[in-house]
Order: sequence, then C-alpha cells, then structure tokens
Amino acid sequence: MTKRSIFLSSFLFLIPFLLIANKPTAAAAQVEPSALISGIGMIVVALGFVLYAALRRLGWGYLLLGAMGWGVTVALKFAWAIPANTPIYEALIGALPEGAADIAFYIYVGALTGIFEVALIWPILYYTKLGRVDWNRVMAFGLGFGAVEALLLGLGSLTSIIIALTIPETLPADAMDQLAVANNPLFALAPVSERFFIILVHLFTNVLLFYGASRREWRWFWLAFAYKTGIDIVGAFAQFWGLEDLGRLWLIEGIIIIWGVAGWLGTRWVKRRYQTPEASIEVGQPQLEI
Repeated sequence: MTKRSIFLSSFLFLIPFLLIANKPTAAAAQVEPSALISGIGMIVVALGFVLYAALRRLGWGYLLLGAMGWGVTVALKFAWAIPANTPIYEALIGALPEGAADIAFYIYVGALTGIFEVALIWPILYYTKLGRVDWNRVMAFGLGFGAVEALLLGLGSLTSIIIALTIPETLPADAMDQLAVANNPLFALAPVSERFFIILVHLFTNVLLFYGASRREWRWFWLAFAYKTGIDIVGAFAQFWGLEDLGRLWLIEGIIIIWGVAGWLGTRWVKRRYQTPEASIEVGQPQLEI
C-alpha cells in the first residue's frame, strides 16, 4: 500500500480510466453481477439522503452549496496530498522509528482532512451570512457535503464493475482480482454501510461548524476538527493495515458505524439547542456581508 493510494482510494470514479489503459498480464478472477451491489448501494444511499432533504424541504440551494463545498475542499486536499505525501512519509521514516513514523503519518493524513474539509469551511460560515441560517439549511448543507461523495464513489464503483463484466480483457489481472472481491456480498456491502455512516459524519461535522458560527464560539470548530480528523486517522491506518480479510474489514466498518451513530446523536443534541442565528450573534463580533 503506497502513501498516495490513501487519497486516490477516495476517488474510485477515476479507477476505470486509470485501469483501461493497462493490459492484462495473467489469468484473472472473474467478476460476477453480484459485485454491482457496492456501486448501486452507494448510489441508493446518496439519493436516499437527497430524497430525505427534498421531502423535508430542507432547501436545494444549501444542498448544492454543501456539495460544492465538498468538491472544492477535496480538490484542494488532493492538490496538496498527491505531490506532498510521499516526501513527507519518507521524511518521517528518516526521522523516526518505523512504527512511530507510521503513526505520525496516520495523524498527518487525518489532519489533512481536518484542515481542508473543516478549517476551510469554518471562516466562510463564521464571517459571512452563509453561516447564519435556519436549521433546515444547516441540515441541507451537511447532507449535500456527504451525499455528493457517496454518489461519485458509487458511480466509480459501478463503472469499474460494468467494465469488468463487459470488457474484462481491457483490465489487468490484479485489477480484476481486486474487483472480484466484491463477488462476496459481505465485502460488497461494506462500502454501502460505510457511505451511509460517513454521510452522518459529514453532517455532524458541518452542524458543529454552523452551531459554532451562530454562537460565535470557536470550541465547536475544534470539536468538528477533532471529530473528522479522528475518523480519517482510522481510515489511513486501515489502508496500511490491509482490508483483504473480512474480520479486519468489518472491524474498521464497526468503528465507522460507531462514529456515524455518535454523529447522528450529536446532530440531534445540537438541534435541540440551535437558536435563531440573528438572536445568537453578539454585538461587535466581526461579520462580513455577502
């Protein structure tokens, strides 16, 4: 597992275009139609949350704004991570014992998500009118932030499996072997479960940012930063640890489920305390009008 693959694994919709250029090198495993479960399931999860937002009339504007926020922050994260991760990891290996270097790198990977997906959103919400909205728009933003990721990952997975089913000769043997793992429903359902609970993680993170902006309190930003950084530290460790074994895979998924449930409970806790933004802004606090 390379350091760069941690970040490329979050962009599964690129895989078909990366693999199609390679030629098979040996006999490969066969991918079965049941492997479509992963892609279809992630798409259903994404559209399910969008449908929830529509039925609850949360607001399309903030749903799209949340999706845009994810796209911009993740693009910036990749712009940093792709050229920087390998030299940073090599520097850590040179300066620390191997085990300590790995732990430091896991923390670095998690912190990147906190910096780009949390710290870049915070000043926009804190200093502009975008952060002074009612609860429905808060929910819409958080759901949009997570649903677009699930949708793109689902489309990427679905495209990869369709290619493997229809023109497998265009894919290298190792890629076919990796895709064929999803023939087992227990493997195929893992990313579906993961996307559902990660959307709850995205939701709670952004709810905390809006809550902090409405109350003019930075502690909620730091809680959001720690919360999202923590789950990506787990993700970084999982990529290095290896998830080819079902036990390991579902142990990591279990942690994600706990994180997501905690996020949903936290969201409900904030909802009971969320005040009208105009009433909660203290006089004299810096605000930018946009």
